[in-house]
Amino acid sequence: MSFLAPKLFYYLLLLPCLAGLKLWADWRALKVQEAFAAPRLRALLVTGVSTGRSWLIFGLQLLALAAFIVALARPIWGEDKVIQNESGRNIIIAIDSSRSMLANDVVPDRLTRAKLAAQDLMLALKDDRVGLIAFAGNSYLQAPLTTDHDAVVEAIQSLDFTSVPRGGSELGRALKLAIETFEKSPAKNHGLILFSDGGEPDSEITAYAQQASKKNILVLTVGVGTEGGALIPDPDPDRTGDFVRDQQGNVVKTKLEPQPLQEVAKITRGRYLKLGSQPLAAGVVRDLVASLQAQTNAARETVKPIERFYWPLSLGVFLLLVAWIIRPTSRMKTPAPALALLAFALLVPDASAASNQKPEPAAAHEAYKRGEYDHAVKLYDELLKEAPRASQQPLFAFGLGAAAHQLKDYDKAVGGFSQALESTDSGLQNQAHRGLAHSLYDQGDKALAKQPKFTVKAWRDSVKHFNAALAIEPENKEVKENRDFVQKRLDQLQEQLNQQQQQGQKGNKGDKKKGKKGEKGEKGEQGEEGEEEGENGDKDGNGVSEEDKSRKKSLGKKEGEEEGKGGEKEHEKEGQLQAGEQGRQETTEAREARERREAEMAENQENEATGFSRNEARSFLRTYADDQKKAMIVRPRDEPVRGKDW
Repeated sequence: MSFLAPKLFYYLLLLPCLAGLKLWADWRALKVQEAFAAPRLRALLVTGVSTGRSWLIFGLQLLALAAFIVALARPIWGEDKVIQNESGRNIIIAIDSSRSMLANDVVPDRLTRAKLAAQDLMLALKDDRVGLIAFAGNSYLQAPLTTDHDAVVEAIQSLDFTSVPRGGSELGRALKLAIETFEKSPAKNHGLILFSDGGEPDSEITAYAQQASKKNILVLTVGVGTEGGALIPDPDPDRTGDFVRDQQGNVVKTKLEPQPLQEVAKITRGRYLKLGSQPLAAGVVRDLVASLQAQTNAARETVKPIERFYWPLSLGVFLLLVAWIIRPTSRMKTPAPALALLAFALLVPDASAASNQKPEPAAAHEAYKRGEYDHAVKLYDELLKEAPRASQQPLFAFGLGAAAHQLKDYDKAVGGFSQALESTDSGLQNQAHRGLAHSLYDQGDKALAKQPKFTVKAWRDSVKHFNAALAIEPENKEVKENRDFVQKRLDQLQEQLNQQQQQGQKGNKGDKKKGKKGEKGEKGEQGEEGEEEGENGDKDGNGVSEEDKSRKKSLGKKEGEEEGKGGEKEHEKEGQLQAGEQGRQETTEAREARERREAEMAENQENEATGFSRNEARSFLRTYADDQKKAMIVRPRDEPVRGKDW
């Protein structure tokens, strides 16, 4: 037997010191007894004390302490031989990140749709090694072959059109990099899942496809986009609303070109699929993956020493229990307290298990219905952390976003609704788009006074999500009205900022200001007349009319939601999730309203050290992130392949 931490045995030197202290304490106690009473009365006055029992108990306690020190020294005895066999398949996911993937002929755009489909595929590759390639004019290995799927998913989520600083959609280069990566693995068969909007047929693509076929690489190609195509929005924030143009200044329209994708799939005995608004068929992917031979690495024999710390630890606990049972007191007639202690020790695991019970989805939904949004947010957070099934995650994320929106925590609301977009249910996707649109609008409206540029971006994204919701449900008039309302305010704010930029003004002179009487027009030059118009709806100015106000009220409401005690239903404006139950005590409602007000005040309270509130700091951080992204957009790009920078 040996020990992993033998230096801890030095603590055993404390045991003789403790024994010496015990002798000194007994001697002092004897002196006190002699001074307290005569020898003939001492036996009558001092009862319940036995020197022998006292030393027996002290000896047991010393032995228990010694046993604990031995346990801490981690004794080891014997060896355990473990044979590890690693099996699985090698799969690489290649995603086209060229600017043509920004086209929105599939919702919300080609690149986002491909990333969501790739994340769905990860569920079918649980026991496999997965890698990630981003390609455009060049190709780069973003994640090597690994079983750490969380790292691969994170790499997929971080992909954007700036990942490869060279335009084009070079399928051949993605095939070449995949071949080079697979050559480092001893497996015989490999799989490549390639997402792209295609391109022009090329002899280089055919040559690499034939090479992949010889190396037993099965390629599943996924065409992203439509044959009708769409214009490519210009990602440069300084050219908002413009589209990508070619070298002659003509607007570029990109469409799905499946010929090279179909050719690669045919040569490598794979399959070509088309990715539209519907999720990629997981069954098809599973069938293709099942045809790949699982790689089995050479068995590795690992020898681990067997730790025996639990032996001295158990002995120490036993000695302490014995010392407790025979402790020196005349009132201790039975070992009942010791038995109670043992019973409690046996019940502790049950108590801890009860405290670690997982939250139930129904409890979170009920908390939301009762208007306990703080509690609902906490429960939904816990449900998401428990790693539920993929089909449940979007639903819990949607509930988190809805509850956070009620608390005016728009950052968390945007995050929840964004995660809910990963759902394969078109109905939930529609609700998530609408929730995102409402949250982004309210977020921008809240930051309007101090961060108008951030407001422009938030409202622009809000309009995009309204459009995405309309693409799923084109006949929804309420969504269209809300979209038009936000677009109108966005146009007014953009015009106002343009005027300020032209006039060289640095302040927020033209910002809309809210008063008790209503909203004034942007021009602010009509004096008393402008206030009267603001009170009456500001129909002639650039403010918000009564019709627009009614539309604004409709933002965030949901159709068919129950309100009131009688359970009556009325057709509400869609989007807002409201509690359908009342009946709570007025004191509870007042307390919750006060807590919400305090939380909102805390978010807006200025920090003395920084001079900013939490909301202002978050806005500045978003602006900084946008500036960093813009720097990535405008950085010098490599010469595009074949003159196509998209």
